[in-house]
Amino acid sequence: MISWISEYPESTILFLVAFVCLVVFLLMKRDFFSPANIYCFSQTMMVGIAYLKLNPAMSDFKLVTWLFWIGGMFAFLTGCWLVHLIWKSKRAPETKYPLVLHQKYNWRRHFILSVVAFCFFLVGVLAIVSIAGNLILFTESPSFWMGKNPKVGLYSNYFLSSPMVVALFGVASFKSFNPLRGYRIASRIMVVVTTCLSFMAFPNRGTTFVCIGILLVLYNYLHKKISFIAIGVSASLLLIAFIGIAMLRGQYGKDSMEGLVLDAAIELPYKYVANNYWNFDYALNPPSDKKTHEWTYGVDLFYGILYFSHLGPSLRQSNGWDSPYNESIEKVAGLNTVSYLWDAYKDFRVPGIFLIPLFFGILFTFLYKRLAILKTPKELLFHSMFIFWILMWSFTTGYKQPMYWVWMVFFYLITTLSQGKKLPNESLFANKKTEEEESNAKISTQC
Repeated sequence: MISWISEYPESTILFLVAFVCLVVFLLMKRDFFSPANIYCFSQTMMVGIAYLKLNPAMSDFKLVTWLFWIGGMFAFLTGCWLVHLIWKSKRAPETKYPLVLHQKYNWRRHFILSVVAFCFFLVGVLAIVSIAGNLILFTESPSFWMGKNPKVGLYSNYFLSSPMVVALFGVASFKSFNPLRGYRIASRIMVVVTTCLSFMAFPNRGTTFVCIGILLVLYNYLHKKISFIAIGVSASLLLIAFIGIAMLRGQYGKDSMEGLVLDAAIELPYKYVANNYWNFDYALNPPSDKKTHEWTYGVDLFYGILYFSHLGPSLRQSNGWDSPYNESIEKVAGLNTVSYLWDAYKDFRVPGIFLIPLFFGILFTFLYKRLAILKTPKELLFHSMFIFWILMWSFTTGYKQPMYWVWMVFFYLITTLSQGKKLPNESLFANKKTEEEESNAKISTQC
């Protein structure tokens, strides 16, 4: 044990911090899916795994990399803490589980509009069938279609929106929210259909994991707080699924026996985690003969919105900025994902490393606190999506992906169109009742 600590001191410290997050979650009965807990746990676990150095590409962080990574975490947690203090000072209510709606809601309309969202996803599925001749899972070479195929990529915002559909039907699948039994059962069926169809159409790890993960988040808030055992089992199943999908896509080689070699089975998941951080370090500290990525002046921050007007892609191309594949910071060819802090740095340089996490810490925590006075499923749907932004920040920047802006439009419109009249404020009702009782008591005394 001591020899392991001396050999991996950075990983030991980081795993210890992640363990403290779990202890706080268990002993203090805190919510595991609070933004602060998810950020701290996921980032320390990811960097801890990366520092095991199972691949030579993972070299020690330079000092500036450590300062930026720690500074980004400190800024995010500061934003969370500030909102918590303000919320507490105003004596605002705390979240109770399971969540309860404080406004009437039209679940029939919600279901019908969710079917519209499913049709949006279905456009992408039908496009894949028309291009590949079948669902990609059932084609002869799934790996061929899963690459940078421009025809398939053209419809990515459609078929990668399956988690959005799962979230919309999932939030209507719980009795604590939806009292209409028939629509609950139909919603559960649609959740299963969407998840399976999404995997068969485009067997993508990230999309499949988010579909399942969003259901776990909804279960945590609408049925029962998720347990430590459930988290451990889910993580183990995800690792098995990761390796299984990689074998399906031929990422271990053509020989099926090669895919069963333990070293290869461990190395691929490791590289998917670690390359985000070795790329981040490589981008901040490039070799002297490599040109540093140009400053994007904050314009690339809005790529997710500008994409739909074709202005985003043209700006990137004309200025020579990286595409979402991060061409300039690949330390190892083909492993091109990078921490969201790199995008913050490209957009705003050093101030962005602190201001972007601070902004999102404030925004996400405010929305999280709003769950205590939930009026429609809107807040819960947005919170569920933002939790996966935080989890995926080790790999990609959520707000720069156009599909997430599509999700936000659907979440906002469907929940707004389905909301009904406000329910009476129970506390005010209680106060009025007390006043009536006091007046009746005075009358009886006078008599």
